[in-house]
Amino acid sequence: MSKTEFDLLELLVRNAGIVLDGTTIYQRIWGYEFGSESKNIAVYIGCLRRKLEQAGATDLIHTVRGVGYSVRPA
Repeated sequence: MSKTEFDLLELLVRNAGIVLDGTTIYQRIWGYEFGSESKNIAVYIGCLRRKLEQAGATDLIHTVRGVGYSVRPA
């Protein structure tokens, strides 16, 4: 897992149950906004989901369409 993937996962887990929007994620992980056309978050979320699935942690990260991403507390 890359440092950015780890930081993103940590951010989501620390905010479990809260939907984080793209602007918040960009600010906390990269320190700036990439713009509305950027797909960086979606790419990293996809990589994280694949790695988590390989580790047996399926359905951990949830997409809230049009809003952002969250981890639902168990």
